[in-house]
Parts: sequence; C-alpha cells; structure tokens
Amino acid sequence: MAINFKCTECDNMLEVPEGSEGQKAKCPACSAVVDVPYSQTYDTDRLPETNEPMNPYASTSAVEPQGIPSLAPSGELTVQQVDIGWTLKATWELFKVQFGILIGIFMILVAASIVTSLGLFILRIAVMAITGELNAPNAVAPTLIGLSIFENVISQLVNLWFTIASIRIMLQISRNQPADLGLLLQSAPFMIRTFLATLLFGIMMIGGLLLFIVPGIYVILTFWNYTYFIVDRNCGVFEAFRLANAHASGNRLSIFVVGLIISGLGLLGVLAFCLGWIATSPFCMLLLVITYLTMTGQPFVQPRVVANEQA
Repeated sequence: MAINFKCTECDNMLEVPEGSEGQKAKCPACSAVVDVPYSQTYDTDRLPETNEPMNPYASTSAVEPQGIPSLAPSGELTVQQVDIGWTLKATWELFKVQFGILIGIFMILVAASIVTSLGLFILRIAVMAITGELNAPNAVAPTLIGLSIFENVISQLVNLWFTIASIRIMLQISRNQPADLGLLLQSAPFMIRTFLATLLFGIMMIGGLLLFIVPGIYVILTFWNYTYFIVDRNCGVFEAFRLANAHASGNRLSIFVVGLIISGLGLLGVLAFCLGWIATSPFCMLLLVITYLTMTGQPFVQPRVVANEQA
C-alpha cells in the first residue's frame, strides 16, 4: 500500500510505495527534501520479503541511525526482465525532477572533453615546433605517430574517468541520495579494472563484428553494462563480465530496443541544432543507469505528486 503524506514546504500530497518509511524523498513540485513518515502500524524491525518481486520504487540503501542513506548498495542482485515502457517512464519521471544536476553533469563531461582536446592540440603544436615538423604537418614521422597514439590514450583515459564518475553520481540520484559532485575526482579506485575491462570488451566486440557482424552485436547486448558492475558492486574484470552475462538472459532484445531509442534521441538532439543534445544525452545516460538497476532487481525511490491541497 502506498504511503501518502504532505510536503512540509509546499503542502503538495506526495506518494511513495510502502517500505520507504524513514527515507529521504525529494518533492517534485518544490524540490524540498523531506522525511517519509512512519505509519502507526509500521514495524521498524521487520525484515524485507525475499521471495516477492522487488519494488522498483523502494530505496536500495540502508538507513543509518541518523536517517541518512548509505552510499553502499544493499541486497542481492536478481535477474529481472526489463519492461521498456516502464523503464522509459521511470527515467522520464526522475529526469524531470533532477534535470538540473543531470544536465550539469553532462556539461562537465563536455567541458572536460573540450579542455583535454585543447590541451592535447597545444601539446602537439609545441612538440612539432620543437622538432621542426610544424612546417611539414602532412609528413608522416615517428613523432606524429607517437603523438597520435598518446593523444588517443589520454582522451580515452579522461573519458573513462568521467564516465565512472557520472555513473556513480547517477546511481546516487536514482537511489534518492544526495548527488556528490566530489565523485568527479574519485574515479581512481576503478580506473585500472575499468580500463582492462574496456580493452577486453573492445577486443571481443571488434572480433565479433569481423565475424559476420552478428556475434559483435551479441557481445554488445550481453556485456554493455560491465562498467556498472565494477563501479556499483566493486567487481573484478571477469566477475563483472560474468554478472553482465547472467543478467543479459532474456533481456537482449529489450537492450537492443533501448539502444535504438538512445540512437534516435541522439539523432533528434543533433537535428535540433545540437541544443536538444544537451537534454537528450543526460536523459540517455540516466536511462542506461535505470535499465541497469531494473535488470539487476535493484529498487529506487521515486516520489510523485498525486494531488494539490491547500493547507
């Protein structure tokens, strides 16, 4: 049974599912963060059912005595089928409430990419000027080859760093936890594993695409979320691939459709003079996070306004 209570700031009536007692909820109307009250019949010592389908709106976080959600996910992962319609709706509802921080995260990623590209371009010009190759930019020289390899590696590492950070922050947002932008500077513990996993994924994907394309698509649909398992569950490389393979069972077609939706939204964003891209890209990033949480049976809190009442 849903829990209905008034926002203490704007008096809108909010609704959250049963089991959310004691959690923090953000009012979609005024953005105030309020406590979900306990009902008189609520037993704070009861244990969650383990043989029931998981409530996709309940919080996955443990609650500390002070009522602050823990950043560590709790509960065992279960293989769940992805409902595309519900997943899109849940993503949209969360995006409407958190669009400011989501777009902000995306713009930070864009800024990091631009700064990196500019810095590498300046470095290339400086090296070419020192070696005297600036006057022959089209000549193939070991220096230029080395610079190209170096630039590609640095760009990939920077992209990987901020991809890890954005996933961690969006997982917090999806779990109704405060978004910690400090995580943008804390990707180091996951870098080596994610880099090795990305390298392995790239080899598997390219090899599969060379084998009549279909095996490559299968690899993408099966292992696309390996980074999420590394970041969210602190897995090793092979454990992340094992979990990705297990949770892909019965979900590959849904993931394919999600991929088509993301491609379509990306195209629409570019066609809208690239301005729509600023909104569609963070939405697609959040959609992947919600898809991951859904297919692994991890719930999250999503309050919604059900009525407007005067005090």
